Amino acid sequence: MRKEGRKRRKRKDDKKRVVVSNLPFEEWSGKENPNRHYHGNQIKTSKYTVLSFIPKNLFEQLHRFANFYFVGLVILNFVPVVNAFQPEVSMIPICIILAATAIKDAWEDLQRYKSDKMINSQWCFIYSR
Repeated sequence: MRKEGRKRRKRKDDKKRVVVSNLPFEEWSGKENPNRHYHGNQIKTSKYTVLSFIPKNLFEQLHRFANFYFVGLVILNFVPVVNAFQPEVSMIPICIILAATAIKDAWEDLQRYKSDKMINSQWCFIYSR
């Protein structure tokens, strides 16, 4: 047991991270900069990209029980034995709801993107010794 405990301690010690202030290293080339392996300090709160908007948004909206229920009703309405009225008519309300929610989510995400861009472009004070 003692050997396993020592190995675990060594693994924790290997994962230590030493952060070096990037002020003195701004003019160094990429390979010489000791901070080259660390990500920047930018904020990103937006959820979507242009390509991932439709799949992610539909996935999120269909996790709401009401939307899933009405999509299920639309699918059942296409079965000839079960349909109550024209299947195309049953698609209109759920399509309007999904489209309105998608437009609202796109607007909110665009506002988050603009806010992130404004915050990331601001000047800040950096503490250095």
